[in-house]
Amino acid sequence: MLGLVIETDQSIVLWISHLVGKSAILDRIMIVLANDYFLPVTISLILLYIWYMGRDYTERQKNQMAVVSGAITIGIAMGFVLVTNGIWRHPHPFQDMPQLLDPVTNHIFYPIHDPSFPSNSSCLTFAAAAGVWQFNRKWGYILLIPAILMPLAKVYAAVYYPSDIIGGVILGILTSYFAAKIFMPALHVPVAIGVWFLRTLRVG
Repeated sequence: MLGLVIETDQSIVLWISHLVGKSAILDRIMIVLANDYFLPVTISLILLYIWYMGRDYTERQKNQMAVVSGAITIGIAMGFVLVTNGIWRHPHPFQDMPQLLDPVTNHIFYPIHDPSFPSNSSCLTFAAAAGVWQFNRKWGYILLIPAILMPLAKVYAAVYYPSDIIGGVILGILTSYFAAKIFMPALHVPVAIGVWFLRTLRVG
């Protein structure tokens, strides 16, 4: 089974790699989308916008809960990625197939050194989208756009295998459920106690 996954992964990456260099416009788009800063910063700005938007208190509170959910999901999910990477160091496509390093990876991105599985790019972007989706469906779906584009660009650059991306997606989505349904409700009591304590000090 694992052998079939590896074979399929390599076949897909090799097929996609043939597109690199065929279109300067497509390559330029993929360079921008694969960038470590462009889409993560875009997602951060969208979260900042969501935090302040809302026609009334109820809507703003809902939006802020969505942002908090997204932020907590990202933090927990990336922690899981760090633990997984410490246990299993899965190679990148450009390491398994070094013939792709110069014409593909170095052309679009750069050879990263952290383990390939799960993809931290797809985990981060889908954690943000799924975390927001738990409280705001509309903005969750909007965040799916960068969540999908960045991992696809990394596959185009032969930085990740499709299975690495899928692993990150699953981890991000499952973590969002844990954060919204278990972790955040558990925070209500200590947060309420903290607010009560601050109000008591203010009264005193």
